[in-house]
Amino acid sequence: MTPFAAKYQLERDLRPFTRAEVRGLPRDRCGLYALWLGGGERPECLYVGMSASCVRQRLLQHLSGEENPGLRRELELFGREPTSVMFGVAWTGDEGETRALEAAVIGEWGPRTNRRG
Repeated sequence: MTPFAAKYQLERDLRPFTRAEVRGLPRDRCGLYALWLGGGERPECLYVGMSASCVRQRLLQHLSGEENPGLRRELELFGREPTSVMFGVAWTGDEGETRALEAAVIGEWGPRTNRRG
């Protein structure tokens, strides 16, 4: 997959970031995911992440607030209303591809909760 194809998949078919939607994802699939603010015409990419083993499980961890204090603060700020935070997924073939695509997408989009320092 190319970075262009990954970005396209992460931007289309956005779903509400809810437990019900995340639980509908397949288990044990690696890939990228993006969290977006707003479901309108121009949503803002809040965060890009990846999982080399199970995107579904990783998104459920974010919903539980287990990690990433910056992202947790942003999600709390927007109250996790179904229309305020959305997510998209791009399935990948293996860990190497997933890591490379994550770096490329973060580098281009620069989501605010992926920024360090």
